[in-house]
Amino acid sequence: MNSTEAKAYVDQLYHDLFLHWEQKIHHGSFMTQLREGRLPLGCMRRFFKDWGLFSVEVVALNAVSYYVHLPFFVRNYDLLPAFTEKIAEELISPKPPGHTLILLETAKALGLSRAQVLEQPASAAGRAISDYCRRMFQDGSIIELWGMHVYEETLGHWSKQWANALVSHYGMTTQQAVYFTAHAEADLLQHDGRMGHGPLNRMILQRILEQGMTTTKLGYEPKYCAFTMVDLHSLMENNALENPYPS
Repeated sequence: MNSTEAKAYVDQLYHDLFLHWEQKIHHGSFMTQLREGRLPLGCMRRFFKDWGLFSVEVVALNAVSYYVHLPFFVRNYDLLPAFTEKIAEELISPKPPGHTLILLETAKALGLSRAQVLEQPASAAGRAISDYCRRMFQDGSIIELWGMHVYEETLGHWSKQWANALVSHYGMTTQQAVYFTAHAEADLLQHDGRMGHGPLNRMILQRILEQGMTTTKLGYEPKYCAFTMVDLHSLMENNALENPYPS
């Protein structure tokens, strides 16, 4: 696939994924209630408790993918600095252990302890996205993994909605909502001299296509890999609506 064809494919996939995200997440009951300030605190707590464990696990899996797919990044050395910087940022910014610190700061504002977020098992519906990611990162081919990464760009828009709602409707300060304010920036925009995660993932996926690395190990098309992340995210939100976490 030449560069023009690869870019067109990537642009179309991101467009299709965003429409799927709008239907399942943006217009879903959970996020609609959150934006309007009607979402019960117990539902927010259930979601964030499950999401917190997923967040920590996926950061670790990004480091695993550095090793698994290192030959690709060695051959495409121009992508290596931004890719390694993305992994390092999640582990050391603002200081070690990285994004886990801001995760726990927002968890505390929601009334969740470190033990509740990191040590207690996630609910079955909340764990599904972690289990899927673990399989993709460890067993998936490079095209399957970066097909899955298409979903990451939606997290910037989603995080911005969370941050606005927490500050506008739930009495939090911007600092207490830091997990979401940080990700609204990191997933979409260049920040602190670093490329946004979404634009970087687009570049990597396009390069994979240009070099014909389209063999699948699990038998999943890139669109399936991306859409499944949205579907499992929606599953976690719907579970939180049905099973509020006690105060």
